[in-house]
Amino acid sequence: MYTRACKRGGSTTSRERPADVQHDAITPAEPWQGAQVAGRRQSVSGFSRGELVRALAPFAKPDTAVGLRLLAVDLVMLGAAWGLVLWADNLVVRLLCAVVVGFKIGAMYTLAHDAVHSTLVVSPRLNRAISVFCYAFTMHNYRIRQYDHLLLGHHPHLCGPQHDAYRPMSPQDYAAASPVRQWWERFQRSPNGLSFFFYGVAERWWRCEFFPPKDMPAEHKAEARVLQAVVVGWLLALTAVAGWSASAQGRPFWLEWTLVVGVPIFVFQSLQAMVLYVQHTHPDVPWFGPGDPLRQRFGPESLTVHIQAPRVLGAGSHDILEHPAHHVIPAIPCYRLFEAQSKLNQILGDKALRTHLFALRRLVQVMRGCKLYDYERHCWTDFSGRVTSFTAAARLRPEQGAQGTAPAGEGDRDLTRPEATPA
Repeated sequence: MYTRACKRGGSTTSRERPADVQHDAITPAEPWQGAQVAGRRQSVSGFSRGELVRALAPFAKPDTAVGLRLLAVDLVMLGAAWGLVLWADNLVVRLLCAVVVGFKIGAMYTLAHDAVHSTLVVSPRLNRAISVFCYAFTMHNYRIRQYDHLLLGHHPHLCGPQHDAYRPMSPQDYAAASPVRQWWERFQRSPNGLSFFFYGVAERWWRCEFFPPKDMPAEHKAEARVLQAVVVGWLLALTAVAGWSASAQGRPFWLEWTLVVGVPIFVFQSLQAMVLYVQHTHPDVPWFGPGDPLRQRFGPESLTVHIQAPRVLGAGSHDILEHPAHHVIPAIPCYRLFEAQSKLNQILGDKALRTHLFALRRLVQVMRGCKLYDYERHCWTDFSGRVTSFTAAARLRPEQGAQGTAPAGEGDRDLTRPEATPA
């Protein structure tokens, strides 16, 4: 999601962005515009961006009452779960409640994400206030997230050349990397049970979401520094609560800190990183290097995976798993994403990229096959350079000279009409 150029792979390893992703860092693009979908062209999904936007636009209606209700319910559930972590006597109950805290911190992060897009409620000022609060509550920095996620990279240049979450190394970059860097890449892309947590903390939170980027405008950086101090203060406050609980109830401090702070952070970061990985890593999903013309052929509906889940888990996480519809129109609030994604799946038919939250065998297969990415041949390889799958972009390489223009009448279909939507 993010463009701060951390030292990841051989992609962007300095703070300079590739020339084709330079743009104004102050004024955000329109919610459903971006470089990867600029212009009219026949996309690989078979639908133009305008068609999909018109079909899903009815869902892009924030409701302040609903947004505030979701926030209030999350705060009550978090307070109750944290209270049981502190006061319950049974260790199993305390541990389960700590897991619930981690899950609901993730839900609060979803609300912050909606608010930073100014979609959770109607008022822009209230959205900003909610986003600042919820990001701080989840140990993140509103100003860095807003600058990084919304203005620079993930939405304007999905799967593009900028640094991004789980952007894969190329075989050439991997071969040139140090042994330690190669080990880290192998670890974070292996189904070992801990890779998601360590990736989320080390690669996302610490390197890209805690320290303000050097190229951030001065007035934004000053605010980011203040919010960074707020995050540190919140972590210290939770640690102090753990210390008070240990002293008041005669329990070991390490146990109290683990249940009050450690387990919730582990659950939250692990789930967040796993969702990021599955949403943007797929044998058929391409990534693009600087200046790759094939990027123009792929709308976000073809670069994002829909993670299906039991409705109770989807609703409990505020439907962050309904991600393709969010990328088609980021203005759709989370509480309308389930309906919007259902509509998008109906439109795309068998071209919709889908998996299931509990398809663990499939997840292991993806993690074993999608190690490195050959940006020239548009294929996934293992760490030895052997091809494991060719993406949809590989099938378009012979057509590079004839792309970019939609056929006549492409912009005229009305997908809001049932007869225009595939069965």
